[in-house]
Amino acid sequence: MQLFPAIRCRFEALQDEKTNNVRKHFIAVLLLLAPALAWSQHTIITKSGERLNGELQKIENNTVTFFHKGSLVTFQLGQIKSIDFDGEPGSGSSISASGQKGVTFVMPGRKIIKQPKVDNLTMEKGVVVVAITINKYGDVVKAEPGVEGTTTTSQYLLTKAKQAAESAKFDGGTTMPLEQKGTITITF
Repeated sequence: MQLFPAIRCRFEALQDEKTNNVRKHFIAVLLLLAPALAWSQHTIITKSGERLNGELQKIENNTVTFFHKGSLVTFQLGQIKSIDFDGEPGSGSSISASGQKGVTFVMPGRKIIKQPKVDNLTMEKGVVVVAITINKYGDVVKAEPGVEGTTTTSQYLLTKAKQAAESAKFDGGTTMPLEQKGTITITF
């Protein structure tokens, strides 16, 4: 064994060199993947049940623009069941169609368990966005209609939207925040 100490030293040096190269390549791969890992990941679930992963670009005029697999895809808000922003229940925001025509909501980490009751006994049309505050039990404790995104000034529609928002109930529990803010959008 002692006959070849120079060969043994060179072999150990080669092993160290291989380990260093592997480490260098691993670090390079991590550095290349870091932006992808930090990229904002969203999931759209359509009413047909299709799940799309990508990045939400914008929501404007009831149209959702979504970056999916290298291209921009647009949806009408009515085609979407929900949008998950963080992927972990309770930690992100969601936009969800309540199942009732013309009603969507944004309430981080919550699900609606009682649909808002929407009455419109006129022919008036418009979109009313209602800023809501809910308690940890999911009850709407404050509703303010006519916030940004509202397309009507009709007092009748504003009042009906407020009443509808106040009739909604979200899931709750002892681990939920004492107070949480979001919106309900009602299209008349």
